Amino acid sequence: MNSVIEQIYATRQVVGKSGRVQELHSAIDKEEGEFLYRILSNDPTLVKTLEVGCACGLSSLYICEATRGRSGAHHTIIDPHQNSGYDGVGIRNLQQAGVGHAQLIEERSEFVLPRLLEGGSGPYDFIFLDGWHTFDHTLLDSFYATRLLRVGGVLALDDADWESVGRVVDFLLSYPCYEELGRVTRVRARGWKGWLAPKLASPLSTRRWKALLSRNAYRKIFEQRITRMIALRKRSEDARSWTWHSEAL
Repeated sequence: MNSVIEQIYATRQVVGKSGRVQELHSAIDKEEGEFLYRILSNDPTLVKTLEVGCACGLSSLYICEATRGRSGAHHTIIDPHQNSGYDGVGIRNLQQAGVGHAQLIEERSEFVLPRLLEGGSGPYDFIFLDGWHTFDHTLLDSFYATRLLRVGGVLALDDADWESVGRVVDFLLSYPCYEELGRVTRVRARGWKGWLAPKLASPLSTRRWKALLSRNAYRKIFEQRITRMIALRKRSEDARSWTWHSEAL
């Protein structure tokens, strides 16, 4: 793996363009980074990549390391706060790693993504969403990502254990055009309530509870692991009718 990535995790520090040292924050961990790296490195057709949210640049480093040397490889980063809020840390780390196929667009994704779609900048092979985490903003990013992504391409979302992002993930999993490719999980922390709820629910089968509860409620009661990051493969064009609806939320 790239030595810049190893150094960042070892020191838990990053340096901005001003030379100021910062503690590592707003970053994916090694397990998540290696998850993204495996997906990209195992599929040589994933060449044109897009990312919403750069921060300290670790996800960008993993993505660019996996596509380094591929013909036509190009990584587009959308991050409105890279220089103003992060002192250019992410871009500096990419430069330190010798990455030459990345481009920063320092604007908000709600403005950039529709412009990319209208301008014909797609389709993209891989899109990673780790931007503003409100439900509506994540859903908007996902809406445009679905249209920018080619059939056979991959959409990945970070922080699926956030309530807002997790609900968007539930919704995307109901889309006919997507299939799950993989996920990174952690064990759900459970107090006495978490232990008692499944016991009280046991008179009915889990299938019955699944039909009665929302996905979110069912997950909280019955699922032992929490999804932190997920990747979806776009298996067909998004051809839902104008009356399509899902009760996924």
